[in-house]
Amino acid sequence: MVVYRLPRGQSIVFPPSHCPACGRSIRWYDNIPIISYLLLRGRCRFCKGTISPQYVIVEVSAALLVAGLYVCYYVLRIRDGAGGFGQSWVMFASHAVLLCGLLACSIIDAKHWIVPLEVCWFVSLVGLVCSGADPHPFTATISPAAGAMSLAAVVGIAVALAGKHFGLIRESFIDATDKPAAEPDRAANKAKTKPKPTAVAFTSAHGVNPRKEILLELLFLLPAIVLAAAAPLVLVKLQTAREVWTGLLDPQISGRFAVHFRGVLAALLGYLVGGLWIWGIRILGTLVFGKEAMGMGDVHILAGVGAVTGWIVPSMAFFIAPLFGLLWAVYLWLGRGQRELPYGPWLAAATLVVMLFYDAFAGFVRPLAQTLQIMIE
Repeated sequence: MVVYRLPRGQSIVFPPSHCPACGRSIRWYDNIPIISYLLLRGRCRFCKGTISPQYVIVEVSAALLVAGLYVCYYVLRIRDGAGGFGQSWVMFASHAVLLCGLLACSIIDAKHWIVPLEVCWFVSLVGLVCSGADPHPFTATISPAAGAMSLAAVVGIAVALAGKHFGLIRESFIDATDKPAAEPDRAANKAKTKPKPTAVAFTSAHGVNPRKEILLELLFLLPAIVLAAAAPLVLVKLQTAREVWTGLLDPQISGRFAVHFRGVLAALLGYLVGGLWIWGIRILGTLVFGKEAMGMGDVHILAGVGAVTGWIVPSMAFFIAPLFGLLWAVYLWLGRGQRELPYGPWLAAATLVVMLFYDAFAGFVRPLAQTLQIMIE
């Protein structure tokens, strides 16, 4: 339902589940994932209209992902430190939600060249809540300085959002003249079929200067950057602030609150680092090439990954995803003359691989991770 409705701008709540052919509401016993579809043989009970197999394919894929994750964590013990399911079910639930969200984003991005931000926001919220409710060793530990920087950056983003709401910061590329979502081609016209959608990367041909427009996004990030940079300086210069802050994060002083607060800060740091990897490349690439680089949807995907798993997993996935997409990009370029490809599926694939084989990857990149840990501390 999510994969079908969100790209069409439809609510996933109202109207309730209904037959796409006759519009009649689907009874609860006809709405059981996978089972009802098989019992009804893919047809509506009332009008006998065909129900797209996409529904059962996505449902089976989601079920296999979640079941496979359970087997990898708790049966095969691919990752060290998962513990028993009874002790880490909150972490598992957040990881399962992440995989289902990545599945939805990948399918929608592959078919429509858009990323449903609502899914990314929901995944991020789940990560924040679960990390705060029951912090798990799979989420990287966070130092007082990194925690202060994360919280300060979030305050900076809130300031930027307020500035955007009151018209002090203009949205980037808002004046661009959009291209058609699909470029016509001879084969499509001859066969009278609907051409496949393509991505729209704004250039000067769209009536805007991409380099100037991307500076608006840099301006949006400026309050977060300034406050994040100032936070550790405040802790160094002001002893009272340092004592209060470290006390909030010390379980011996603040008890369970410190444990949960550290979990929230770890999720915030993961969210910020994950999103910043893509957003930084977007800004830098646009400034260098004079053409919009990357998409904001990809920023939200990796930010959601970070909110659930901490800052290390999205950092690894960021560097692995291009390797996954390279061969497919070459195929599209040589076979179809297509220079762009949806990047969301490759971010999702890289995230899944890193989540499962984190220990092996960590062994290769541990020196770099330790260096980065020192830098953010």
